[in-house]
Amino acid sequence: MKKKKYSAKNICIMAVLTAVGIVLQYVENRILISPVPGGKLGLANIVTILNIFLFGGKNAMAISLLRAFLGTLLSGGVTALPYSMAGTFFSVLSMILAKTHFYPKVSVVGLSVIGATLYNFAQILVASLIFYTPYMFSYLPQLLIVAAVSGTVTGMGAKVLGDRILKDGDIYE
Repeated sequence: MKKKKYSAKNICIMAVLTAVGIVLQYVENRILISPVPGGKLGLANIVTILNIFLFGGKNAMAISLLRAFLGTLLSGGVTALPYSMAGTFFSVLSMILAKTHFYPKVSVVGLSVIGATLYNFAQILVASLIFYTPYMFSYLPQLLIVAAVSGTVTGMGAKVLGDRILKDGDIYE
């Protein structure tokens, strides 16, 4: 198996996208957008979607986990680390699998909604394991509504931004 080599330009783009994701996560942690506790807009998901299309699944996963780890540490929420890492892992994995098997039948917005849904599901799963109770799942329906809305917003943002990043064409082709 041949290793894929990246140009200095691509490595710089990956680094910038990671930094942008960290900043978006940090800013989002400072503002309350959702009426549901724990609900977030998921702006860093825009960067994740761009990474999946620009650099592929493996790199998107590595960049997203790095972003989640550093973003959580910078936000001062070390106790949130298991939630953030699990949510990010399952979110990115679900978007990679959906893109691989269902894209373009499932749009960029659809991928984002899938990612937001699995992010919330993974966080509830971690909470139920940490607190030894399945009752955490009773909170899931509220979070799924937030996931549908936030996934749609961030998916539209990713589509618009992705189309503008590459002047030569649509990155979603």
